[in-house]
Amino acid sequence: MTEKNLYESILESLPEDADHRIAWLALVRCFSSIERVLLKHFAQKYNSSLPRYDVLTALALNRDGLTMGELASMLMVTKGNITGVVRRLAQDGLVLKNTSKSDRRVQSVKISAKGVRLWEKMHADYDDMIALLLSGQSVEQIKELRQALRRTRLLVEKNSVAFNS
Repeated sequence: MTEKNLYESILESLPEDADHRIAWLALVRCFSSIERVLLKHFAQKYNSSLPRYDVLTALALNRDGLTMGELASMLMVTKGNITGVVRRLAQDGLVLKNTSKSDRRVQSVKISAKGVRLWEKMHADYDDMIALLLSGQSVEQIKELRQALRRTRLLVEKNSVAFNS
């Protein structure tokens, strides 16, 4: 007998008409499967994590640099979540940190030339990995998926107002 994973156990426990919950679990399971492959690949090939890649991506797209607050906001995490990542990237020479002269509490971060070179390799690899993982679907199916996910995200943002009051 094979062990069931958590998602399979939860799905079996739900009534057949729990469509919203089943759709949510399918989305989580799909994301988790992709993330697991990317995590393993980036760890093996680049000795890196996805948060490192995410920070490098944000900085590569904002070459003039970002404050830690802007970076955290862009990545939708807290400053505490990225502090260690940025510190290690700086130690590796991939980013440059600068403390504001007018306000010592404000630090800005900028990607270094070495960071850009690494990011370009990782970014191309990331794109190739996603294309491979989602291959087997037609262009039309991918477009439909994008549209469905966009509609879902917009509805979640609209409906989440009730939870933020």
